[in-house]
Amino acid sequence: MNDRGFISRVLCPKFGGYLTFGSLEKGKESAPSQPTAADLINVYNIRQIGPDTKVFGIIGNPVGHSKSPILHNEAFRSVGLNAVYVPFLVDDLAKFLSTYSSPDFAGFRYLILVSHITYSISTRS
Repeated sequence: MNDRGFISRVLCPKFGGYLTFGSLEKGKESAPSQPTAADLINVYNIRQIGPDTKVFGIIGNPVGHSKSPILHNEAFRSVGLNAVYVPFLVDDLAKFLSTYSSPDFAGFRYLILVSHITYSISTRS
C-alpha cells in the first residue's frame, strides 16, 4: 500500500476519474498499489470524494505503516468535512512540495523516523 501509485487510486474521483480498482482481498491484488475495495470504502470514504474534496496527507518514506489515514479519515467523516487523508511516499521533500502546491492539497504532515535520525547522528561521530 505504500507504493507511489497508491494515491492515484484513492484520488481518482477527485481529479475526474471514472473508476478505480480495489482488490477483493489483501494479498490478492491484480496490480501494484491496489488497495482493497473495503479500504477504499471504509478508510478513504471514496464514495464521497469529488472535485471539491480537500486532500491532506502524511509524507515520508516509509509511510505504509502509518495509522494516520485511518484516524484522520474517521475524524473527517465524523464531523462531515469534505476531505481525505492519504499516505504519500516521498523521497525528495522540496520536489514533492513544488509538485503538490495547488489549493487541492490542503496540508501535509512530514514523517521522520527516529531510527533514521539516530543512524544519521551515529554515523557522524
